[in-house]
Amino acid sequence: MMAVFLRSLCLLALLCIGAAPAAAKVNEASQQASRILAGKGTEAVASGDFVRARRLLEEAIVADPANAHALAALGRLYQSHNDADMARKYYRFALEVEPVEPDALFGAATLDVADGDTDAANDKLRKLQLSCPACRQTNELASALKKKTPGPGQSLDTNTPATHP
Repeated sequence: MMAVFLRSLCLLALLCIGAAPAAAKVNEASQQASRILAGKGTEAVASGDFVRARRLLEEAIVADPANAHALAALGRLYQSHNDADMARKYYRFALEVEPVEPDALFGAATLDVADGDTDAANDKLRKLQLSCPACRQTNELASALKKKTPGPGQSLDTNTPATHP
């Protein structure tokens, strides 16, 4: 009885060892497929095909749930269609995978600026400045925040004067 158990255990171990390299290849293939799908999704975004872009980006994420670029691109797609809740969701997912993903930081920060939360946007800008000081996203966000940052005696809302105690 013990011999049968040991033989089964050895067979199981051999199957597991043999499956490990195949799993790694599937993973690599999935990552490659995800990058290709994300690229096609980005092209569809540029051509204005929202439905196709969303489908391709979602397929990219299914192929590789850790594709932060595809997650951020889907966030940008939703943001461009004024769905801030879905955009935030995908930016958050992208930042969970890659905490300094430039498109996700930029997109989430622009939503923060639109909501008047410049503190959160400035936090994201600091991350961008540390991780990618020369990136387009860093420069655009810095410029947007500079326009939103009140000077002495000004408030963020230009229609409402700042009050001092």
